[in-house]
Amino acid sequence: MNKKTGKTKNLTRRQMLATSGMAVGAVAGATFLGGKAPVFAAGKHKLRYIAFINRNTVWGKPYDFLAAEVDRLSGGELEIEYAGGSDVIGGFDAPEAIANGVFDMSHSANSYFAGAMPSSISLASGTASVDELRASGALDAYASVLMEQRGVMMLGVPLSGVGYVFQVRGNPSDLSYFKGKKIRSIPLYDPILQSLGATPVTTSPAEAYTAMERGVVDGLGWPDIGLLDFKFYEQAKFIMLPSFYQLRTATLINPNSFKALPEPLQNILIEASRSADAIGEKWAREKRDAEHAEMGKAGVEFVTLPDADAKRFIDLTEEKLWSKITELAPEDGARLKPLFGTAG
Repeated sequence: MNKKTGKTKNLTRRQMLATSGMAVGAVAGATFLGGKAPVFAAGKHKLRYIAFINRNTVWGKPYDFLAAEVDRLSGGELEIEYAGGSDVIGGFDAPEAIANGVFDMSHSANSYFAGAMPSSISLASGTASVDELRASGALDAYASVLMEQRGVMMLGVPLSGVGYVFQVRGNPSDLSYFKGKKIRSIPLYDPILQSLGATPVTTSPAEAYTAMERGVVDGLGWPDIGLLDFKFYEQAKFIMLPSFYQLRTATLINPNSFKALPEPLQNILIEASRSADAIGEKWAREKRDAEHAEMGKAGVEFVTLPDADAKRFIDLTEEKLWSKITELAPEDGARLKPLFGTAG
């Protein structure tokens, strides 16, 4: 950003790589022979990949998209090997496993590493597209904080384009519904629920259905995708609209694993990630619409708040997100908030 004009310049090649989490430096372009993928004397390279939830859910799709794009662009010279999901390592522990080199890559929810990086939840702020966040410098800054505080690089944003919702047992026709209720939560939702008079309850995704079934919680916060996989509609028949925030998950990679790749493969991995991110965004929107239709058939009612309540709710979500970041990580908040705010 030009400090005198306050305007964002067009991103250079080095900045584009940093925005993708490739803060180790610019990568030389791959040499293609006759339009085909480059040939590497060292033979096939492999990166081991883990997901924060198991592969047979919507959260496993980003692996499929990325692995296919990497294979296509590298001509099979680079392989992304699926090493497991929450059956192998808990979602909250995955970022640490990547930082320590236990695995090379992961698909992670930003809020799952909020304990060690409170500003991680900023990735959910606003309604801007991923391209708009790149252009504003928000993703570049976020990736830098992530590298500084967690020791991992951010390769991409594999799922985006949909928001978050609360699915509950009773009709949430106004915000007073939440007072006194217990709602399954994660750090991203905690301040919202507390301000509405609800009690946040932390469980892993795998335990969420059981918590609903046993009456431990009266509802849950969840991205507006993947609700169908867990059959929450069997326990909770109401989903409150409008959705809030934006689902933006992260593809993380160990910096040493990235550096160990030949430069042409580094370049291909970045390109494949950008391509897979675009595929994931389109797929997520289509999947959400299909899930809404199926849940409607199962008796789920989508309850839209009155306009005044809806605006108050959305304003509340943004205020609570940034006040939480400012409280726990004021320097990060001052650095990130303007960039997310101007993204669109």
